[in-house]
Amino acid sequence: MDITINMPQTENNSNSAKALSLNNGLIWFICFVPLIGLFLENYANSATAGAVLWILVPLFMIGCSVADCKQLIKHDIAATHLYKWVWLTPVYVYKREKLCGRELYKAIMCGFFIIAALFMNGFTQSIKIDADYMTVSAQNSYVQSLDNFSGSSSKIIGECIASYLGDDAEWDCTKDGHNYTVTVKGKHGSDNYTISFVIVYDGFTYRKFAISDVVKNDVSLRDEDFSSVCKAIFINGGDRSDTDSSSSSAE
Repeated sequence: MDITINMPQTENNSNSAKALSLNNGLIWFICFVPLIGLFLENYANSATAGAVLWILVPLFMIGCSVADCKQLIKHDIAATHLYKWVWLTPVYVYKREKLCGRELYKAIMCGFFIIAALFMNGFTQSIKIDADYMTVSAQNSYVQSLDNFSGSSSKIIGECIASYLGDDAEWDCTKDGHNYTVTVKGKHGSDNYTISFVIVYDGFTYRKFAISDVVKNDVSLRDEDFSSVCKAIFINGGDRSDTDSSSSSAE
């Protein structure tokens, strides 16, 4: 005679069995919300938009955690006690997965993604930005990133300046509120030049980056003279002899 002995059904085993019918898409989504926030940050074009985004991210995670907890209860899983942890999403995910008898890698992922979002968002990155950083940033930026340049260019601003004014050109940067003015001084032939860039950075993202002034022998260039020098530097790569007929031009 065959005898089958069934293992006693503990609460954990019961929850694990009930959890098999759960849709885990929501808990996966909760884990990836911080990364989604970092992606959406690319479309936030001001500090206000960035602040709204990063206020919504934790609120959205909390709301999704509440919805997930309700789903557990709907499937007869004793999860009422988890409501007090929805404010701490990684802890909620940890206790939720433990309650359902699952591996805890989702909680580790969620915590890691939250830490990444904390250290990689625009507000945190702005801490390292100062006058020296802005100078290096202007030097290493592509010409096409200038707001008053139309067209495309793979040329580097610093390399164009060095080609036109020499490697000994002097760079400097001053700050006034959100406005940074990066200037570079040097000689081209017998003429003295001062080229100024204005960079507006609101503590979260760049709002403006443009050539604001070109001074030749103490005279600020305007109109055609301004455009001609800018073309020689940034389109022809700093070589006046280059007869590049590109239709792109600095305004």
